[in-house]
Amino acid sequence: MEWWIWLVLGVGIGIVELSSVTFVLLWFAIAAVVTAALAPVVHSLWVQSLIFAVLSLGMYFASRPLAKKWRRTRTFSTHLETRVGHTGVVVSGAEPGGFATVRIEGELWSATCTEPLRAGASVIVKDAEGAILKVAPAPDHRG
Repeated sequence: MEWWIWLVLGVGIGIVELSSVTFVLLWFAIAAVVTAALAPVVHSLWVQSLIFAVLSLGMYFASRPLAKKWRRTRTFSTHLETRVGHTGVVVSGAEPGGFATVRIEGELWSATCTEPLRAGASVIVKDAEGAILKVAPAPDHRG
C-alpha cells in the first residue's frame, strides 16, 4: 500500500481521537504514521498490516496500566467527599437501609445508616457514595 494512505489513515484516526479525548485511538494513529514512514521500504501490504497491528496493540496494552493509574489518581476531593468525618443532625429519620435527610453545615443531604435514625439525633459521616452519605449515630447519641 502507498505510504500516503497510511498517513491519511493515521491523521484520520488522530482527528477522531481528538474529538473523543479517550486516548484509546492515539496508539492506532501513531502506529499508522510509523507504518507510513516504513511503507517505502516495506512493500508487502501483509507486512505493513502486521507492523500496524503489532505497533497498535503493543502500545495500547503497554499503556493500559498507566492509563488506569492516571484515571484513579485524583488530586482533589469532591464536595460530597469533603463531608466525611463531619457531624450533622437528622432532619427526617429513617429505618436501617432507608433514606434519611441530614443537615451538615447548613446543607441538606440524603443519607443511609445501618441503624435507625430519628429526627434531631446527631450523626457522623462515615463515607460518601454517589450523592448519598453513609452515616452513623454520633457517639454521644447512641442508645
